[in-house]
Amino acid sequence: VDSIHYHYMYNQLHLNSLLTLLLLIPYLLQAQLKFSTQYGNKELTFKQNTANEVQNKFRKELQGVHPRLFYNQQTIDRIKQLYAQNDPFVVMYAENAHKEADQILKEPLLDYYLDDAGLRIPSIHKFATQAPHLIFMYQMTGETKYADRCYQQLAIFCKYPDWGADRHFLDTGIGAFNFAFVYDGLYNYMTPDQRKILEEGVLKHALNIGKYQIDGGKSVWKWYLANNNWNGICNSGLIVAALAMYEENPDFLSQVIAAAMNCLPHYLVEFEPDGQSEEGLMYWSYGLMYTNLGFEAMTNTLGTTNGLTDIAGLRKTGWFPFLMSGPVTSLNIGDDPLRYSRDASFLWFARYYNDPALAKQHLELCMKNGRCQWQDIYFYDPEFIAKAKTTAIPLDNAIRGIELYSIRENWDSSDAMYIAIHGGANNANHGHLDAGSFYIQALGEVFAYGNLGSDNYTYPGYFSQKTYPDYFDSINEQKEPGRWHFYRLRTEGKNCIVVNPTIRPEQKENGIAIMKSSESKKEKSCYTFDLTDCYERDLISYNRTIGMDRKRKYMVVKDLLECRDPNSSVWWFMHTKADIELQERGHIAILTMADKKMKVEIVSPLDASFQTLPATYLLKDSFPLTKNSENKGFGKLAIELEGKRSLAIEVMFTPLN
Repeated sequence: VDSIHYHYMYNQLHLNSLLTLLLLIPYLLQAQLKFSTQYGNKELTFKQNTANEVQNKFRKELQGVHPRLFYNQQTIDRIKQLYAQNDPFVVMYAENAHKEADQILKEPLLDYYLDDAGLRIPSIHKFATQAPHLIFMYQMTGETKYADRCYQQLAIFCKYPDWGADRHFLDTGIGAFNFAFVYDGLYNYMTPDQRKILEEGVLKHALNIGKYQIDGGKSVWKWYLANNNWNGICNSGLIVAALAMYEENPDFLSQVIAAAMNCLPHYLVEFEPDGQSEEGLMYWSYGLMYTNLGFEAMTNTLGTTNGLTDIAGLRKTGWFPFLMSGPVTSLNIGDDPLRYSRDASFLWFARYYNDPALAKQHLELCMKNGRCQWQDIYFYDPEFIAKAKTTAIPLDNAIRGIELYSIRENWDSSDAMYIAIHGGANNANHGHLDAGSFYIQALGEVFAYGNLGSDNYTYPGYFSQKTYPDYFDSINEQKEPGRWHFYRLRTEGKNCIVVNPTIRPEQKENGIAIMKSSESKKEKSCYTFDLTDCYERDLISYNRTIGMDRKRKYMVVKDLLECRDPNSSVWWFMHTKADIELQERGHIAILTMADKKMKVEIVSPLDASFQTLPATYLLKDSFPLTKNSENKGFGKLAIELEGKRSLAIEVMFTPLN
């Protein structure tokens, strides 16, 4: 049963004999795929795809016609016309693509090698950023130097010993996309013999082995059942590669397409209920960039996604980057790297779900940033964007699923006050021990960074399954590097409290922080989180509140906690790039960035004082086996409190205009 992916039904079936199973098989093969989400126990149902359905739905008029996956010749002609009319968006993209493509021509072809961890093939990933620019420039100019380089590189890939299928299937999925980009975009440029070389390469390195693994064959990890970006990238990669060369072997390729489509729901349901990604904006973008292209290829060649795009969370997710952004920059969570500007979305969402307002927001931000995603050019329609009406976005926003709650002063000014808090599950994919970490932006600057980003993935222990000692272990010295030994991943590397610091993780690895209460008014707003579960070892109870008074122009972070041990040591931390000046015996800190100043004041306890610390371990000598990157430019504002069972810590942030 598991081998044909009915593992989710198996627990519901009480099969008393092999005969019962055999009698059920005809019904199982026609069944629907059912998935449950944690929000409201809503059950999502997806129709089972079959190879016969794929063959019946493939548009016969597209046989031998290319490009057809992500755009067609009419799309290219429309872009050329807009360029001739000096459309600012098309001109911006075309100029950027021209620079990128010409630079690629100056660089050597990419050879096969593995990264420092012995897993990834970096050249496959790099070519995924090169191929779209080269193909676009060939389509726009007809100059064969761009097509020549693109084909030469993919032909070299086809001679590689592997695309990582038995080691790191993400490379295989990206490699399949590389094939689809080139094969579909340069089909009419290539000779039949050249196309044959690419077809044999993608069959050998991706499609044959991908189908084998989905069918239950040996694999390092069941990527096809994952609930993260690997699923969307790898399954969509197989789909678009198979659709690109579909006519060459419809019987086999339709099986690949159906099998991969049936695996996608494991990933798609994770966007329920609010379109969120627990992996942060980088992996949101990474996973959906390829998944969207898979949907587009299905729609263009099969006329349907068979319900895969009907999920409510997927309809909302195009707005996710805007809700994850303050007036200055977007927020990062978990292994998401630091953001230095506001992230845009994808025009595909706006066009597919008929949302001109999203298209307008996206376009304006792209023009401000001077860049966009490469596929945006194919989904750009100025007449569609002109239909946009003003969309009122609330000042207080809750993103369930990742439990990211934010409060802003207004949406009009880049100088507006903004405060946010991250809760949710510590064991989220790529997650850190950051429950309760807060972020502050004001006066056009970032004054509090709630997350310093990921560290180097290849450092020993970064993705270790077990960190010793763990949260509930007795205190011991480090025997080997573990994930929760990295400063940026630990709670002390966040804007959180740390109780009784030791080598152990400061928060429970599977702890969950939940929003307890909220207040949303015109002048005042606040959110209160219950963090008790994350601090179970050291605290009896713990609530953290973030708030904003828009009329009196200040923000606040309040902590109410009760320690299990009355002799506990409690630290309050905040990371900043600002210069810190302590005043009034440490009761007040003035943060300065350029000529912008923020007053940070301890309201409670009255006897507490600030101190400044470097952005590194409190216990500097406790992690001799862990390699950390330096946190350049960061300092830490800290409060140390000892010997109290109950504590009320309140810190006020006031922008000084």
